[in-house]
Amino acid sequence: EDSWVWDELRSVRNYHPSFKYGQIPGVLYNGISAFILKGREPWTFKHSKKDSEYTEPAAQHTEIEYPKPDGELSFDLLTNLARAGTAHEHDQPSHLRVKPELADS
Repeated sequence: EDSWVWDELRSVRNYHPSFKYGQIPGVLYNGISAFILKGREPWTFKHSKKDSEYTEPAAQHTEIEYPKPDGELSFDLLTNLARAGTAHEHDQPSHLRVKPELADS
């Protein structure tokens, strides 16, 4: 509770659960919470389910067919990674990993 993360997460804790009342009430509540109450409301809305219960298996959904990179608007994985500007100290291992089967694409 002494962390800056706690302060940030506490101020937005009611954003997602407020939408159980509908889109318009959720947007109105979140606007009031963000701009007037600044996330300091003394109540906390409860989530109806755990986050993991909202996730469905990928097999229940159709796979998204993405177009091949065209080199103008979309780029291959390694080009995007290089353009991300991720920098590490010379002796620090990278936290980003490219699967070997994708390294040549």
